[in-house]
Amino acid sequence: MPAIDIKKFTKAINVDGADVEFNFQPMNIRKKQLYQVYCNYNGSQVRFHLQSKDEQNFMIASKASCPKEYHGLEPEFSEAICNN
Repeated sequence: MPAIDIKKFTKAINVDGADVEFNFQPMNIRKKQLYQVYCNYNGSQVRFHLQSKDEQNFMIASKASCPKEYHGLEPEFSEAICNN
């Protein structure tokens, strides 16, 4: 099995016409499974978690910790993780 280089990264995603920077912090060094995601929202930093069972389709683990405006971004989050 080839080694996977799992690392933290930042990705700007367009939300309602403005780019928002999301910082992805992996919680596992062997599998793309769980990430903490940090971003600025209304002047403060928020953190929420993305998790996946198949290392491809990531979902927000607790919608209550993530701003509602970002709930529909799960496909973009998944693509960002899979491409990094």
